[in-house]
Amino acid sequence: MASLRFRYRATERATGRTLSGEMAAESAYNVRAGLRRIGLEVDFMEPVDDGTTAGWWAPITAAWEARLRRQRRLAKADLCDGIATLIQAGLPLEQAVTSLLASPTRSADERFLLHRIRDQLREGQPLSAACAQFPGWFDRFDVALLEAGQQAGDLLGTLLGLAQHHQRAGAIGQRLFVALAYPAVLLTAGIAALITVSFTTLPQLTTLITQAKHQPPWLTMQVLGLGQGLVHWWPLVLLGVAAVLFSGRWLIQRIVPTSRLGRWWYGNPLARARSRIRVATLAETLARLRRAGLPLTDALEVAAETITERALAALITESIAAVRKGEDLSAVMARSHLLDPEFAQLLQLGERSGELTVMLERIAERYRRAADRTTERLAALLGPLAIVLLAFLIGVLVIACALPLMQLGDLA
Repeated sequence: MASLRFRYRATERATGRTLSGEMAAESAYNVRAGLRRIGLEVDFMEPVDDGTTAGWWAPITAAWEARLRRQRRLAKADLCDGIATLIQAGLPLEQAVTSLLASPTRSADERFLLHRIRDQLREGQPLSAACAQFPGWFDRFDVALLEAGQQAGDLLGTLLGLAQHHQRAGAIGQRLFVALAYPAVLLTAGIAALITVSFTTLPQLTTLITQAKHQPPWLTMQVLGLGQGLVHWWPLVLLGVAAVLFSGRWLIQRIVPTSRLGRWWYGNPLARARSRIRVATLAETLARLRRAGLPLTDALEVAAETITERALAALITESIAAVRKGEDLSAVMARSHLLDPEFAQLLQLGERSGELTVMLERIAERYRRAADRTTERLAALLGPLAIVLLAFLIGVLVIACALPLMQLGDLA
């Protein structure tokens, strides 16, 4: 078996000191056993990247793993809730995972994950270390929360909290998906109608007009060229759309919030709605990590690792340095245009009252409700807007077909 490298943090039994380092072995169990022989009790362990994802490939891998985690939020919430329910019923952790693995309703990905986690548990690894080896399912927030729950002896409460957290986050994403699905279906129907007309009705009409030594209407020729162009050049069209989306996202991530463009981008109504969702997620993340026993700076570090938005991650990194110097978190947040100004005011109240964790929980709940209302309004707006756009497209197609018929009537 090939040798692997693992990064660990362990406590020396004789002195209580915390040590960290890396060690190569055939498996995590061998690393744990080797450290135990020299008087070290492992607190945390994760595999070290072997270099295969270094360089330009690493951001692509990280983006793909983040996409997988977003897609699996609801499935992960169900797994955490299932394990917690079985533990609450009296089953040991390994048996709880085995029971879920035996369920025929689980997907192939879920069964593979549960099988690997069960094997890691049998090797003696804690649940947090086992989950850390699956970045396509669990991020640093999940691992840190599980690790803190294990150290506090409250794994059950931690699993229930994780299930609730991902259930809420997944529910917002699901509502947005449902809201966007209806316009997407209507747009697809409109494009299908455009292509059908471009290959059936319009070519026949334009041929008759051309044979009569006349020029077909301009709108008809444009619709005809667009429909046939989409069929003949669809790979390039898809590539162009993807290039525009990725380049737009890259440019948006590099907008300076204090610039004129940045103030407009982060200050428009849609941006404020995104800000509410951003604040709710950040506040809930910090509240759960703080409730699990992590200091504020450690909680901020974990939050920075789990946030994909470059500007917000930079703001949190700046906050870590400021808090370590003795500055209040609310003061740093108040200087930023990324987040709702009310967020900084509520943070300041929590810091002054000495109940920052409680205030973060209240902020998360408040902004979560605001995000839900925003999502519902967006869903209510997208439906009629999609119908109007489809009606416009169908109207253009009807006119494009009617103009040649009128021209043929004049020729007759």
